[in-house]
Amino acid sequence: MVTAANVNDLEMLADLLDARVVAVPEEAVTEGLHLCLDGAYNYKRCLDAAQERHYTVHISSKLGTDEIPEGVERHPARRYIVEVCHSWLNRFRRLLVRWEKTLRNHLGFLQLAICLIIYRKLRKRARLSG
Repeated sequence: MVTAANVNDLEMLADLLDARVVAVPEEAVTEGLHLCLDGAYNYKRCLDAAQERHYTVHISSKLGTDEIPEGVERHPARRYIVEVCHSWLNRFRRLLVRWEKTLRNHLGFLQLAICLIIYRKLRKRARLSG
């Protein structure tokens, strides 16, 4: 989903969840789907949209206010995956500043950049494996 910079994320959550490209395996659906969001999505509208799509919603509260019950194991945040992807995309100057006026052109360059990133990663892995 590509939106303008002035569109709030909570406005697009339902559309984003519906626009999933990769099908979820049946095992994951039966075990339950989890959706981790930050505090910007802490609104009833977002919670309802995610629960209608059978997600268990995890929304972090403000920093320092999370109380962990005794005996519960806390798992580390996995934000670095998204941050690394943004870093890779920022290496493409055409995407760093959006020069395209049409959504179609911008989305095309975004998809091309992702294809180049995947190709480079696969080529590097093939060289290392012999």
